[in-house]
Parts: sequence; structure tokens; C-alpha cells
Amino acid sequence: MRRRVIGLVACACFLQAHVATAQGLSGTLIGSVRDAQGEVVSGAVVRLSSRALIGGAQTLTTNETGQLRFPALPPGQYALDIEARGFSPLHEEIRIGIGATLEKTLVLNIAGVEESLVVEGAGSRLEARGSGFETRFGPDDLKLIPVRRFSMFDFIRAAPGISATSPGSGSTNSVSAFGSGTNENTFTIDGTNFTCPCSGEARSEPGVDFIQEV
Repeated sequence: MRRRVIGLVACACFLQAHVATAQGLSGTLIGSVRDAQGEVVSGAVVRLSSRALIGGAQTLTTNETGQLRFPALPPGQYALDIEARGFSPLHEEIRIGIGATLEKTLVLNIAGVEESLVVEGAGSRLEARGSGFETRFGPDDLKLIPVRRFSMFDFIRAAPGISATSPGSGSTNSVSAFGSGTNENTFTIDGTNFTCPCSGEARSEPGVDFIQEV
């Protein structure tokens, strides 16, 4: 009986030392997510990924005070990605040291409002992905819009917030989006920027023959 008790005590001491060693080898990431004005951002999705994570990436959502906590992290290089509605995504590379606790205040910037035109037809699709504002014209809309249909700019001018810089011109196609300058516009097709920097203004003329909707 005495030998059994001594054996159990020895095993308990060994396991306690093993757990303490494991805890000492891992690190912790704590912090908060805020906006540029210092206000907390709750409900932000935080993703932490690394080759050091055997079980794969870890994901959590910030609480009502914008706090985040990742305990027991193996030491190594990590990629930290944060997304929240109304804010631009944030990506940071961080390093977790052995037994270290890393505390960070992560600041999200408000996402910029982008103007895009989406034209839908029977067989294809034209859109700017991830836009902050968009206007959709279907086949029925295109038949009813009273424009010359000379170029895609005639349809863009019909979108809310868009105004022609030279309304009386039959050849000038430059536009202003919500009061922007003509050199501040960006045109994309399926997320690809095809803006032409010609004449010091942002514009483009895609080939209408291979865009079914236009």
C-alpha cells in the first residue's frame, strides 16, 4: 500500500510538472479592436492562422467591449486578420514568443464608399466585387432608359450619385461620382481595374462587342 501511494504521488508530481512546462512553452495574444476615433468595435471576426497551430486557424468574435483573447498559442509566426461590417479588413503579421503575452490595440479604418455599375443579362455578368455602392440595370431597364446608348457612360450617368461633367457635350464622357473629381474614379470589371489614365482623368472604353449587356 505504501509503495502504491508513493507511486501515485510520483505520477501526480510528474504530470503537474509536465503541465507547467507545457504552459510555460505557450504564449497568449490579448487585445482590443477599435476604430480610428478610439471607439470599441464589437462583433468583429478575428482569425489567427499559423503553421504552428496543429488544429488549424482559430477564429473568434470580439465581445461588447471589443476584446479578444487567444490563450495557449505555440510560439511562432502568425497571420492576424480582422473583418467587421463597415470597416476595411485588417491584416497583420505577428510573432508569439515562448511564454510571452502579446497585447495589441488593433485599429480599423472605415471602408471607403466605391461606386460601381452592375449590368445583368441572360448569359453574362459585369460587376465590381466588394463595392460599397452599386446600381443594377437589367434587360428591361436598359430598354426603358432614355439614353443615346452611344457608350457605357450613357448608362453610368443614369446611376444615382453620378453626374456628367459636361452634360451638353455629345463626345465628353467624363463623370463625377458623388462630387468626386474625374481623376478620382476607378472602373473595374469582375474586380479587375481597367481604368485608363489618359488625359489626366480616370475613364475607360471597353470593347462593347464582347460585353453582351452593353
